Amino acid sequence: MSEAVAELETPWQAMFQRLLAEPGPRAEAAEPETRLDARVYHDPQRYHAERSHLFRRLPLCLGHADQLREPGSILAREIVGLPLLLVRDAQGEIGVFLNACRHRGARLVAEDSSTCQKSSLVCPYHGWTYALDGTLVAVPLREAFPTLDRAERGLMRLPSTVRHGLIWAVLDPQLPEPDIARYLGPIDAELAAIGLGQHRFFRQNAVRRATNWKLIVDAFMEVYHVKRLHSGTIGPFFSDSIAIADHFGPHQRMLVARDQLGQLRDQPPAQWHPQLHGTMVHLIFPNTILIYHPDYVSHLGMFPTAPNETLFVHTMLTPDAPADERAKAHWDRSFDLIDRQVFHDEDLTVCEQIQRGLVSGFGQDFLLGRFESNVRRFHETVAKALGQHGAPPQTPPG
Repeated sequence: MSEAVAELETPWQAMFQRLLAEPGPRAEAAEPETRLDARVYHDPQRYHAERSHLFRRLPLCLGHADQLREPGSILAREIVGLPLLLVRDAQGEIGVFLNACRHRGARLVAEDSSTCQKSSLVCPYHGWTYALDGTLVAVPLREAFPTLDRAERGLMRLPSTVRHGLIWAVLDPQLPEPDIARYLGPIDAELAAIGLGQHRFFRQNAVRRATNWKLIVDAFMEVYHVKRLHSGTIGPFFSDSIAIADHFGPHQRMLVARDQLGQLRDQPPAQWHPQLHGTMVHLIFPNTILIYHPDYVSHLGMFPTAPNETLFVHTMLTPDAPADERAKAHWDRSFDLIDRQVFHDEDLTVCEQIQRGLVSGFGQDFLLGRFESNVRRFHETVAKALGQHGAPPQTPPG
């Protein structure tokens, strides 16, 4: 166990002690059943409010810096309707720009699921050329633009920073650079303890799925479904509905009990670890989920593209680059299991089925039980963040 992890033994030990205190499924007596208005998943007005007030104003985690490992590494991706460029420049600094030439708005780099290497950014339409730091450096037939000030026509840069190896950006160029440590609160120290900044990018799958982004978040914020939906994959490795959750401002942390939880009673608390003896999950509001598997981390980003469609980005982060082909094959198998068999074939497939049911008039609300209190908190946080722009509040069942 690293020194950084040891510094956080106390909160993790306390969480495990809470798990061990009750051997069966935890349904907090103080947690109410609630009804959730189903319109939050498909109402167009709600969707546009979320894009404007959450995804354009709050810090979003766009990926891990190791995906842009070398100077000249570039990733083009459309996020909630904005074409973005994530770029590591010649000095090694990472910036986030609008993928739009300042002449006529053409995209400089075609969107792709993987990074590319470039020494400069050249517009395919008229050949305007930009350095990797966004500076406009060349204009063909410069005499055609007698009033052009190149200093004013650099690429539009978005407020961004890197913390814990993660690239954070605000999608409004008028807002200041985000203070991520302040935004994360107590979770900031936990990400440092896990050592995300030292993790390496291994694989990524980015795909659009026909479901609302919040349905996907819901799926990762409760464990009531794990033994049933995932009975043929990861279900046997977990206890049934045993988890501890805490919330820090808009964010949440959950520690899920694995099937060997009881064996911790025979080990000293200093050896309890939230990856080896449980599965810890962070929800960083609004749309980032980090899942800490025994020997790697899944970073999930849910980016809405329509009320009933989401760009789902799953990135596998490993503590080290694979030392040999055997290690690479191990992590390839792990990625295929969790990404294809668990996330896509099970979680996301159910989310799409729910979405289709909502559109067909399935019902007006959902009943959330005591095992789904994290889902309730998440939706309350969304509604609070939207204020008067949100959907009608949840009401207790009649």
